[in-house]
Amino acid sequence: MKIITKAVKEIPDYNIESIAPKGDVLLFDIETTGLKKETTQVYLIGCSYYENDCWIIRQYLAESAIDEAEVIESFLDLASNYKVLVHFNGDGFDIPYMKYKVEYYGFSFNFDDLISFDIYKQAKRLKKFLNMQKMGQKAIEIFLGIERDDQLNGGLLIPYFYEYEKTGEKELEDLLLLHNFDDIQGMFKILAILKYADVLSGNFEFESYEECQGFAIFNYRLNNPVPVRYLKELDNFDVICLEGNLLQINRKLYSGEAKYFFPDVENYYYLPEEDRVIHKDVAMFVEKCHRKKATKTNCYIKKEGVFLAQEKDLFEPFYHIDCDKKRTYFELCSEIIQNKELLKCYALAIINC
Repeated sequence: MKIITKAVKEIPDYNIESIAPKGDVLLFDIETTGLKKETTQVYLIGCSYYENDCWIIRQYLAESAIDEAEVIESFLDLASNYKVLVHFNGDGFDIPYMKYKVEYYGFSFNFDDLISFDIYKQAKRLKKFLNMQKMGQKAIEIFLGIERDDQLNGGLLIPYFYEYEKTGEKELEDLLLLHNFDDIQGMFKILAILKYADVLSGNFEFESYEECQGFAIFNYRLNNPVPVRYLKELDNFDVICLEGNLLQINRKLYSGEAKYFFPDVENYYYLPEEDRVIHKDVAMFVEKCHRKKATKTNCYIKKEGVFLAQEKDLFEPFYHIDCDKKRTYFELCSEIIQNKELLKCYALAIINC
């Protein structure tokens, strides 16, 4: 077995302290000769930890399959000093694989004693919002504009390990180490995707409101600036923009007549000549020929004003516009514009829809 340790200048583009204190965190990634843990081997484990004011990447490389137990045990000795494991899809593959190997070799180590932080699970909920087809590590790297030296995937490296096992060639060793090194170092970089997840979690504050060319423009300040500008188009020319520390939501204003539908239809009568409803207590004073029982389609009152669409019924009363029956609207008034908490809830409803 070989142990390769290297200090790196790379600094995570994310406040890792929001996950756990840096000294408690261990990032890790394993390379195996296949997916089936019962019949394949771990041949390389890479990890990273914070020490002496810098990040260290350490790699445990098997020189042959018989080194597997030593590679795993050496990594576990290091891991026992930490509280949080950070990984990419480790809950789905790396940790179950390692748990099996720990039991197989009889090592006294319990992965359940450590907190597992899976970047993939955190990033996966961004798939719809960021309109991404896949949320693999390389897909995230492409979205963030990250370039890597290694161009191979783990599956393609398996034959290289078998050849390395036979020959010990330095060139093959370098290829194996480079891929794993880039995966570990790549975790530092793709942690930045969590800044977009922070947006979905509401890690921002309302800053200002303005109107321009028939649009309501809401500006919010992000507590964690995003690394890459992202523009998301919604219905009716509405737009969400993320750039630096700015979250901006542009929504089309509707000026005109909206309708409020009463839920208790049985308590109202409709006046066809006036196109409005009145309560049954008042309807007794109107001749029967001029009124009829209200229905769900005509049990409304009209109001002139300026309205905005809402994904959830946050603001009451809920209005409807003939051209958009599925969505409710609210009247935009100064009381709402001055309520920062309500406007934050409004933004969360839009970005999480």
